[in-house]
Amino acid sequence: MHGFTRRRLLTFAATLPLGLALPLLARAVSSPEVALQPAYAVTKSTLAEAFHAEMAAHLHYQAFIPKALAENFANIAYMFRTFSISEKIHADNYQRVLRSLDNNIMTKNIKLRVADTQTNIQAAADKELEKIETFYPELLGRLEGESHDEAILNCMYSWKSHRQHEAKILEIQKYSGFFFEGMAGQIEDMKMDFHICEVCGSTIDEIPLAPCDICNKSMTHYRAVARPTS
Repeated sequence: MHGFTRRRLLTFAATLPLGLALPLLARAVSSPEVALQPAYAVTKSTLAEAFHAEMAAHLHYQAFIPKALAENFANIAYMFRTFSISEKIHADNYQRVLRSLDNNIMTKNIKLRVADTQTNIQAAADKELEKIETFYPELLGRLEGESHDEAILNCMYSWKSHRQHEAKILEIQKYSGFFFEGMAGQIEDMKMDFHICEVCGSTIDEIPLAPCDICNKSMTHYRAVARPTS
């Protein structure tokens, strides 16, 4: 810019009439110095963190399924599959928003920790409560600064879908220790028919009869979750 820094050009433009200042302002905005300041930097890093967290949960739930089936916990395996699909929807939503911001993201190498079903369901409950109580509130706080509506909306979808089952998660956390066998027996006696909203990841244990409670999209966006067999 002929020896002018962006700051000096902006200062000089401020002294001119509007008609003369506009071309200089356009040059300043398109200068290389602006390019050094990435747009939505905090939003991108926050969504990347959310993406990796949801992919890790998705893969862990998938890995928990065969163990639950081997231990004859068919309904717990069904729950794991349902939550696995929901977490993948959240991850896909974050990936889509990141791509719209010209930020391609790949899944990191995730070390899976799989034990017996009792340990697995305890770990899952602990992680779910962490997302409800601290993880997503912190992420939403970070996103507010840059006000990217699509990023905030999808983060809110994830948070609300995790909160749908907060009472049940607290119960599982409470009774998955010494009282695990009794709790697991109650779960296995339940009639479950999970459906998931493909827009936001909302999960319900019944055939949908109304729009989604979380994203308010038509109930046609729900799909039934098939029971795992292996």
